[in-house]
Amino acid sequence: MLFVLLLVGAVGGFVAGLVGVGGGVVFGPALFFAFGAAGVADPVLTPLTLGTSLLCTFAASASGTVGQWKHGAIDRRTALVTGAFAAVAVVLVGRFVSTQPWYDKQTFQVVLGLSLVAVVARMLTGGARADAYTAADARTAPPRLAAVGGAAGTISALAGIGGGVVLVPAFAGLVRLPTAVASGTSTAAITIITAVGVATYVVLGWDAPVPPGTLGYVDWRGAAALALPAVVTARLGVSAAHRIDVRYVRYSFAAFAAVVAARLLWKAFS
Repeated sequence: MLFVLLLVGAVGGFVAGLVGVGGGVVFGPALFFAFGAAGVADPVLTPLTLGTSLLCTFAASASGTVGQWKHGAIDRRTALVTGAFAAVAVVLVGRFVSTQPWYDKQTFQVVLGLSLVAVVARMLTGGARADAYTAADARTAPPRLAAVGGAAGTISALAGIGGGVVLVPAFAGLVRLPTAVASGTSTAAITIITAVGVATYVVLGWDAPVPPGTLGYVDWRGAAALALPAVVTARLGVSAAHRIDVRYVRYSFAAFAAVVAARLLWKAFS
């Protein structure tokens, strides 16, 4: 099991750096199945998966942000403003939705599965429209960034992902950032979002009946097996994104995400 988690962490980190989606789309399903196999059940399974996935995503995104910063591919104002609005959404959704008893295993599977479907659509169709944009085309009015951040924070708290599935296409289309800058800015914003998300799930799960070795709804030991390789491979993903045509990598990951989404949705409704 440890080898599998290390491998999944490496893949998630590379994807996070390559396309700016944070890696939670890999970490979340892996943790959900791993915790389930270990006998963790609701009402702890869902929030524990969410909090731990956000920690893994934070580690990968923080590493990727350093690489993107060196490439000059981050719009700092956009990342900070969007991340701030998203952080508010993470706290509110975490408090009033994703840690409630009705937000159970089945509901989480549906939300995560549909999030992966959105990832598939993004991987198959994204990227081309923003290739012609320049920094002068950016539209970064606070109301526009607030809407993007609110949507990203909501999906982050509900699915345990960084929100890149919302941020990357929004930055490339709605905000009109160039493709490389949209990806880098998404990675930076995700670092802010997930840092707040981890703190939120630690606090919300502080008195919950969680398994030994966890801090609130965050399993630090489980996260380490995914996060440590992800920190390394996220930098490799950033370097690859600035050197190669990533279309075929996106298509391969889309196929992987489609399989995982199908499994989650099948189990949710079977």
